[in-house]
Amino acid sequence: MKTEYIDVEALQALLASEAMHAVLDVRERGEFALQQIPGTIPLPRGTLEYRAPTMLPRRDVPVVTLSNAERRSTLAASTLRALGFSDVRVLRGGLQAWLAAGGPVQEGWGVSGKAYGERVLVHAAVPQVTADELAARREGGEPVTVIDVRTAEEFRRGHVPDAYHIPGGNLPLEAPWLLERLDSPVVISCAGRTRGILGAQLLREAGFSNVAALENGAMGWRLAGRALEEGAGRGRPAPRTGGPSEAIAAATRRLAQGEGLAALDLAALDALRASGAAHYLVDVRLPDEYQAGHVPGSVNLPAGQLALHYENHTPLQQATVVVLADDAVRPVWAAALYRRLGFRHVYVLEGGLAAWTGAGRALEAGAGIAEVFGLAEARRRVLGITPGALAERQRAARAPLLLDVRGSGDFGIGHLPGARWLARGKLELEIEGMVPDRTTPLVTYCDNGVRAALAAATLRDLGYADTAYLEGGLHSWCAADRPLVEGLEGADVTVAEAQADHGHTVWSGALGRTPADMEHYLSWEEELARKPG
Repeated sequence: MKTEYIDVEALQALLASEAMHAVLDVRERGEFALQQIPGTIPLPRGTLEYRAPTMLPRRDVPVVTLSNAERRSTLAASTLRALGFSDVRVLRGGLQAWLAAGGPVQEGWGVSGKAYGERVLVHAAVPQVTADELAARREGGEPVTVIDVRTAEEFRRGHVPDAYHIPGGNLPLEAPWLLERLDSPVVISCAGRTRGILGAQLLREAGFSNVAALENGAMGWRLAGRALEEGAGRGRPAPRTGGPSEAIAAATRRLAQGEGLAALDLAALDALRASGAAHYLVDVRLPDEYQAGHVPGSVNLPAGQLALHYENHTPLQQATVVVLADDAVRPVWAAALYRRLGFRHVYVLEGGLAAWTGAGRALEAGAGIAEVFGLAEARRRVLGITPGALAERQRAARAPLLLDVRGSGDFGIGHLPGARWLARGKLELEIEGMVPDRTTPLVTYCDNGVRAALAAATLRDLGYADTAYLEGGLHSWCAADRPLVEGLEGADVTVAEAQADHGHTVWSGALGRTPADMEHYLSWEEELARKPG
């Protein structure tokens, strides 16, 4: 099918319009974070087959793809058409043409959510305490409770000593287990700024009067010359009765009324789904809760990650959003946040999971990933090998070249010894330069085997006949107790791009943020409050 193009001027008009559309930057996450067109959606080409169908809930939504030039975006457009998207165009000349025309660009990831957090800090006058001030309060004997609102993985990697862990979306449920009274002193921390600010403001709206955000979070703690604590630490608070839980319930009712949030019952949800209208059904519980049982077709976006990651899961702000959980509290706070982030049509599923199961409807276990387009065919065409078989092949006279087709940040954190990095979305662009001899045996791998199988099939199409993929990916490799190495040896990528690709803050190792990195990031984030939005 002939490629259809859109020029820079038409793209500018589309981005400024109120019409539903999706402008997809199909470069790698790190490339996007270093320089992007405002209003575009990061969706790396190598993940389109399993991410596009849920991120873009209608196949007739107008889609534009862009990359640095046109090659990757043209390939991405072909994949989207194969997935059934009917209105797909490519930005003529790509980002290079946009820059040549003087179009605006920005850096960072989760920019709109972080800008929202900075505006909340200013307009709501959220109190902040520095690392030194928090340390002095503790040393003075004040019974101040510190709560880290990041993910469990981030918390274990490094947190303020003696902090508790409550994922941000669970604050209204679990903070009362720690705080005896509404005026109990509490400080909310994250990696940098946004989630700490939003967590502190959530508790303030819930009626807690002695709340502050730790200024610059764990980064601020490190920059003050203080060490972070690794591991489980104090962990999640134990459930208990008592505390100001009725205050939380009352605040939740006030919030719903103040935001004009309406509930949608099962019949209305059924009608919405049957209508074909663009919508997202968003389960805001934690991943382990979701995987234990969820409504089929729902997207998992934990409430505490919503502001930073909605563009990666539910990017179309014109679509209808229906929020649910297994309680009556988290969905209301998450729905209100969706509203404040610019989504216009937001509802809470009346009765949540209990209503669903009470109507005799089944839940689905697992990660909720639908069948991946092209995966079955790829697995039929290329050989999948086990970790043991791969280790044996590596001892052969002509050992295969290992290709890590994940993002550069994941490669930097840990990869198979001797592997080279080449993201799946860049295979057609760079494989010939990396492996000019098409008789070279190759083995691709990723985190779970999906991208690796698709990549191996692409390599077969490009003439690399001796190609296989690692079944189960790094999950199976690590389960077999086989080694990984960290670092960027074998990857033609800068540390800055790999850090941006990984997204989460790493405190040590090849992708560890230096003090200069942290100071640059924090200054950039503070500046967002002065940008329009």
